Amino acid sequence: MIKIYASKKENSVMEKIMLLSELRSTLINDKIAKEICKENNVDNTFLLGVPISFDELDVSAKTVDGSILLNQKLMEKEFDIVMRYVIHELVHAIQHADGKSRDKEDKAKDYLDKQTEVDAFIEQIKFDKENRGEEAAEEYVEELLDHHDLFGKKRKEKKEELLDSN
Repeated sequence: MIKIYASKKENSVMEKIMLLSELRSTLINDKIAKEICKENNVDNTFLLGVPISFDELDVSAKTVDGSILLNQKLMEKEFDIVMRYVIHELVHAIQHADGKSRDKEDKAKDYLDKQTEVDAFIEQIKFDKENRGEEAAEEYVEELLDHHDLFGKKRKEKKEELLDSN
C-alpha cells in the first residue's frame, strides 16, 4: 500500500497523485473489478486505462464519457470508501464504453430504478461487504435509501435487490 507523504496543504497536487496511484494499483488488482470486466466481456487492461481524477463536483462521483470523476471531498474519507465509489463508477465507465448508459428507457426512470445504477450499486455493495464487512455495507444501503427517500414496501424491495444480489 502506498502511503501519502505530502505537504499539509489541503488536496495538494502530490496528495491527489499519490491517492490516484493507490486507487489505480488497488483497482487493477481487485477481484471485484476483474469480475466486473469478465462479466462485461472487457479485457482487464481496461482497468489500466480508464481515466480517474478528482474534481469539484456536486455529487460524490460520476462518470462522463467513460472518465471516472471523484469529488475532491472524498480525499478526506477512508480509502475503502473512496474505492467503493471507484468500483461503482467503473461499472458506468464500462457501460459508457459499451454504449449501455445512453438507454432512453433508463433515463426516464427514478435514479434507483435505473438498471445501470442498480448494476453499479450491486458491485459497489459487494466491494463494501468484502472490504468493510456485512454490517457496514448494510448501513451504507440504509443511508442510500434514506438519501433517496425510499420508504415502506419500495424500500424493502430495493434493499433486498441491492443486498441479496451479492
